[in-house]
Amino acid sequence: MDPAAKHNSPPARAGFIALLTTMSCGAINDNLLRGGLLLSVAAGGMWGGELGEGGTGWITVMLYLPFILLLGVTGQLADRRSKRSIIVWTRIAEVFLAAGVTAGLWMQSMWVTSGFFILLAAQSAFFSPAKYGSVPDLVAVERLAWANGLLSLLTNIAIILGMAVAGYLLGIGPVILGLTMIGVAVIGLLSSLAIPKIPPADPELQLSFRTFTAHTRVLSRIRGTPLMNTTLAWCWFYAVGSLVITIIPQFRGLLELTDTAAGAMLAAPGLGIGIGGLVAGFVSRDGIRAGLVPIGALGMTVSFVLLAVVPSTWLRVIILLAVLGVFAGFYVVPILAMLQHMPVPSFRARTVGTANFMTYLAMGGSALAFAVLAPVIGNEPQMWFWICAGGMLLVFISSVRQRSIMGEGAAMGAFSSIEGDG
Repeated sequence: MDPAAKHNSPPARAGFIALLTTMSCGAINDNLLRGGLLLSVAAGGMWGGELGEGGTGWITVMLYLPFILLLGVTGQLADRRSKRSIIVWTRIAEVFLAAGVTAGLWMQSMWVTSGFFILLAAQSAFFSPAKYGSVPDLVAVERLAWANGLLSLLTNIAIILGMAVAGYLLGIGPVILGLTMIGVAVIGLLSSLAIPKIPPADPELQLSFRTFTAHTRVLSRIRGTPLMNTTLAWCWFYAVGSLVITIIPQFRGLLELTDTAAGAMLAAPGLGIGIGGLVAGFVSRDGIRAGLVPIGALGMTVSFVLLAVVPSTWLRVIILLAVLGVFAGFYVVPILAMLQHMPVPSFRARTVGTANFMTYLAMGGSALAFAVLAPVIGNEPQMWFWICAGGMLLVFISSVRQRSIMGEGAAMGAFSSIEGDG
């Protein structure tokens, strides 16, 4: 069968819709709990002060640590086993983990709830390479950027819902947040069953449980290629983005916000990314537009400067965070498409796994820096937005200097051009 016909067949289209639904449910649950914990440990929350001034940083570290430790193995596993099977089994696990979260919230125990938060992040580390690696199995190559634009839109709508609704549900009662997570997890499990069977890309692959060695092997293979530049651009962007999510809850006490208002503020960047991702996907419907990357980086830099200098009110911060997100969508859609575009199918999940590993290492590092430095230099949002502006300015300069390399990686001739080492 012609490959384009295969990807455009009704089962493939239905499978992509099922994948989008499953991913959205996972994103909603991740951000319901993440948003709930961030608001709860910030000043004025039910566990405010228990983790100190850098408490939101420690919550973020809890989220990223399992990815750092596990992605080297889970990326290999997604290449060796059926990605569809991995997706289904992680959805089953999420139902039980959501029940554990509910128990922790019922006991009003930060440590029990945080423990299940870490376990939820661990199952997401198995889910991530399989879900991203399966996109090229369900859409045609020329539609990858479009698919990732749609993926970005729906994922960020899910993030918006999770972050925004977390504050509202906390206001009703913490247990309600947990029960909502159970319901969302069940929907995600049911939708995952509609994803068509995806055969293993490399069933003979020998798994290495030396996590960092596995990442080193992937990085060694992509060194000197546009894929390495793309990976570095991907992880540096998220290191700065991680700081944003860590900073925003500080406005809760500063502006004397309710849980609902603070949750809406957390959701604003996701709204912007959804809009920016949709626009980027639309203009990229016939190919990958690497030129969007420096535009996005420059727009984010300016947005951070405005957040640092404009007097803070709830509405002003919401608007600027949404604008920031729009430019982030411009940046991230072509980057993700290129990560999926260049590796051969049997090397794709490992590449995504290593890219995500580097991303979580960078995000964990920035969150840890906030957790350690906030008690020393303060957690005022404006000061940290200046730091974010400096980081994104470096990204912009780098993206301009490497525009020809990124364009080479985005070209149609680069599809499935980089092989693994078996």
